[in-house]
Amino acid sequence: MFLEVTRRRNPGLLDAALRLHSEGAIPPNTYVLDLDAIEANARALAAVAARLGIQLYFMTKQFNRNPQVITAIADAGIERGVAVDIDDARAIRQAGVALGHVGHLVQIPRAHLRQVLGWRPEVWTLFGLENARLLSEAALPLGYRQAVLLRIAAGHSYPGQEGGITLAELPQVARAVAELPGIRLAGVTAFPCLVADGDRAVATPNLEAVIQAARILREELGLPVSQVNTPSLSTCTTLPMLKAAGSTHAEPGHALTGTTPLHAVSDQPEVPAVLYLSEIAHTFGGRAYCYGGGRYPRGHLAHALVGTELRPVPVQSPDPEHIDYYFTLEDQAARVGEPVLMAFRFQAFVSRANLALVAGISAGSPRLAGLYDRGNQPLDLRR
Repeated sequence: MFLEVTRRRNPGLLDAALRLHSEGAIPPNTYVLDLDAIEANARALAAVAARLGIQLYFMTKQFNRNPQVITAIADAGIERGVAVDIDDARAIRQAGVALGHVGHLVQIPRAHLRQVLGWRPEVWTLFGLENARLLSEAALPLGYRQAVLLRIAAGHSYPGQEGGITLAELPQVARAVAELPGIRLAGVTAFPCLVADGDRAVATPNLEAVIQAARILREELGLPVSQVNTPSLSTCTTLPMLKAAGSTHAEPGHALTGTTPLHAVSDQPEVPAVLYLSEIAHTFGGRAYCYGGGRYPRGHLAHALVGTELRPVPVQSPDPEHIDYYFTLEDQAARVGEPVLMAFRFQAFVSRANLALVAGISAGSPRLAGLYDRGNQPLDLRR
């Protein structure tokens, strides 16, 4: 999905991955991240947001919540992270970075409420009144009121991500939430607010609904709204669209690695910054098999580049009902040990892949800046 655009726009990343693989510094089944490019992408996003008056929270799940990358993004100008789930919240906290938004897609479980409250997130998204009551009860003994966002449901969500408050329910729920002693209503959010249609971003019904929800809170209920959070497809080119709609906050994720659907079909300000590195493990029946472990079902994986000469070959991963021990390559010339490079939409946190961080590519002097296993533990290949 991103292979050719990465090869064209960031050839240094391919060269670095091949060299470090040949030196035995990076094993197969590893996502290779260009730290320079990620930092540059974060700076570009931060600059556009500052010009527009939008605040950003950055996502971490796509790069497996790696602490080194979290710190690099924060240092580059996006100072607060968004926690899609409790593991995100913990990783951002442990990295020493400010926790901006929790409960974005996954409600914080009751067992973790007191702990996460102690981390003082800027805002906390709630899917309903029951969730609000639980949070208020947990916050009361701590002596402060947690700022919360109400998630608005407008009928557009991905499977397994349903939830929220409809516009019809909003007045009743908002009034009840505003009366709870342990929390204070700060605004509204929804997901996804933008999606890609070819090379352009289009608004989903959620964007209109969340803007309408903010108006209802302000004008009809007289409640203060300091945040209108409109996540998904938050890039340098879409932030002006969000600002014009009435957004105050956005949440870049794949824009940081140059891997939104827009980046696959058009040149965006953010540079592609990730490759998946594998290696030919064996050949059988006229096909080659490289080590797997990094599959993402929505990755749109189709092609790979094999060998130091970068032969383009078709590639397929097993059906999702099977474990991706290997990827299959239609390559009769493959030899055991040859490198294999791929670039596809990735979510490293749901994979079994390692993570390699490469610095210095932009200066022409790439070096391995970090190597981690799937649990974000440093990986030392010399022992």
